[in-house]
Amino acid sequence: MKPFALARPRSMEEVHALISPTARPKGGGMDLLDLAKNGVSTPEVLVDLAAVPHLGGMDIQAGGSLFIGGRVTLAEIAADPEARRQCPALCEAAEQAATPQVRNVATIAGNLLQRPRCPYFRDPFFDCLKRGGRSCPAMEGDHSAGAVFGNGRCCAVHPSNLAVALLAAGARVSLSTGADPKDGLKSRTVPVDPSFFVAPEEDPLREARIEPGELVREIVVPAAPASAYVEVDWKQSFDWASASAAVVLVLEGGRVKEARVALGAVAPVPILSEGAAKALAGRAPDRAAADAAAEAAVKGATPLRDNGHKVRQLAVCVRRAVLAAAERGR
Repeated sequence: MKPFALARPRSMEEVHALISPTARPKGGGMDLLDLAKNGVSTPEVLVDLAAVPHLGGMDIQAGGSLFIGGRVTLAEIAADPEARRQCPALCEAAEQAATPQVRNVATIAGNLLQRPRCPYFRDPFFDCLKRGGRSCPAMEGDHSAGAVFGNGRCCAVHPSNLAVALLAAGARVSLSTGADPKDGLKSRTVPVDPSFFVAPEEDPLREARIEPGELVREIVVPAAPASAYVEVDWKQSFDWASASAAVVLVLEGGRVKEARVALGAVAPVPILSEGAAKALAGRAPDRAAADAAAEAAVKGATPLRDNGHKVRQLAVCVRRAVLAAAERGR
């Protein structure tokens, strides 16, 4: 790993003064340091956010919305009883990530914005599209963990499990965009919807619609008590999902008034499945409705030579998530 300097700012103004193309912000630093070790990213300066106020802490506002600082760790989210009451899907996504040691350090912002875990992307010796190369080497190589949707140009999957829960919940991200001597800190808020994520066909070099120099200050998660997150992993610990689904239901009179079904680890970006939501609308959320949602969710999948198993795994995740969310909504 190439040497780097470490800066420790104590205010958001200092952070924005330091951040540049060669100086990267570091919360937990789990993904950032992995990329540096692999030679994929070579920052000259790491800007440590540990002492910067307003990036930590969780709060519950009117209506049950969760306000989560960008530096809040996955362990803090998973262990918060009020967060689990308000949005169990988010807590389930947090508690299934990696290992306890990683969850104690990794942050919600870092998990949302982490880069693909595809081994061809992580190895600088391959000519990978997402590092500015000409093609996707996984297409002809090992794509057993690759995408089964949107895989025409690149088959790396989006690795964030929290992104799936945030997409299903209709979360919003508050971004600190800079500091002005006269006007102070500047910010903007963007929804975590399909437009937040960037597909390889649009720009293979990034995954989220966040501009250089912007920083995740806070994530707002609307209350979603009738929600669930389910994933299937290759192994039980320290692994990324092979397929995942998050479901948020709004029930009225024992039937689904509104549903949001998000799919993860099966495409270069998380997917909001309109077909699965329509399959649930107006129905009692029973096993038949869950089966219909699962069937709709996998419709249109284009598995590659060696990853057809992920289609079946995804259907299982959707079915289980629907039934778990329905149970919490009763």
